[in-house]
Amino acid sequence: MTSISPRPRPVILVGRRETADLQELETRLYSAGYTVVSARNEHETVLKASEQPPDAVLLDRTLTDRAHILTRSLRTGLNLSHVVPIFLTQDATPSRTERVESLRAGAWDIQGRPLDSEEMLLRLGVFLQAKLELDRLTTECLIDRGSGLYNPHGFTQRAAELAALNNRQGAPASCAVFRPGDDLPTRAAGDRVGRAFKSVGRLSDALGRTAAAEFAVFAPATGDWAAARLVRRMRDNVIQEVGYVAENGRRLTLHAAYSSALPSQKVEPHTLLQRARAALRA
Repeated sequence: MTSISPRPRPVILVGRRETADLQELETRLYSAGYTVVSARNEHETVLKASEQPPDAVLLDRTLTDRAHILTRSLRTGLNLSHVVPIFLTQDATPSRTERVESLRAGAWDIQGRPLDSEEMLLRLGVFLQAKLELDRLTTECLIDRGSGLYNPHGFTQRAAELAALNNRQGAPASCAVFRPGDDLPTRAAGDRVGRAFKSVGRLSDALGRTAAAEFAVFAPATGDWAAARLVRRMRDNVIQEVGYVAENGRRLTLHAAYSSALPSQKVEPHTLLQRARAALRA
């Protein structure tokens, strides 16, 4: 199997007509180490996004007064992932209606011009970190594609990384395990449950699909009391989000258990995971 080499320079698609501040931004993007792909109309924007999937998109309303429609087309027509930031810019300060319209279309932000190039570069850098990290994890086969959670190998690796930092800081740690009360009839049903866990999880934790129908959370800096609250919150929110499992016509139920360690114990994540599994079986 051929390995996929990581892209050396993140690709930024800029859709605009000639405006001085956006031209300056393109120059600064080049200088900051990005590959900039320019488009001058809607058709060219869609074409270039399909030829070379971007890591981020900047669209200005000088390109089209239907920027929100173009944004929706990129998200749905090209299936541009929601982890790819799309920024919209326009002459005037956006109204509340324009902001809501843009967010519903799949944009991450909308700003009035003239732009502050330094601020935009900082925003772009922050938003791209998560996207590029997900790309790296997917490339290294650490992500379960159906749910977007870590797969068993990825969960083990990420939990170990968090535990090492957590132990240096002298903080408690916990690991929780969740399993459906009824067998999930299809892989797709498990994918939906996994995506629900991802949507309610904390960025500070490692969330994994550790078996076809088992989901685990390693939570650094989380003691026994906080872990109990975390488990209840995640279980209730996932059940509410998934609702009925269409394949068997039953409402999702989840069994959960957790194990915690004091700062002085420095228990490894895999040990906490086994303890949580044992508690779930008890």
